[in-house]
Amino acid sequence: MYIADLRNNVIHDMSRPSYECHIHDIPKDKMKKIYTLDTIKRMIDSDHTPRFHGCQYCMPDYYYFDMNKIF
Repeated sequence: MYIADLRNNVIHDMSRPSYECHIHDIPKDKMKKIYTLDTIKRMIDSDHTPRFHGCQYCMPDYYYFDMNKIF
């Protein structure tokens, strides 16, 4: 199962949670449960609005970092 944080559009993998994810700090009304990886891939797709990305700690394969933000 996966959890989508609707505040900052981050998806967490509940089978590999990490302390840095701070899943327990997500309010219940800003949390969405997702059950399949296919749904995750569609949400991460660039055409989806709003754009989601994977957590850098528990889903590093789906993490997206915009290098233009640091310049």
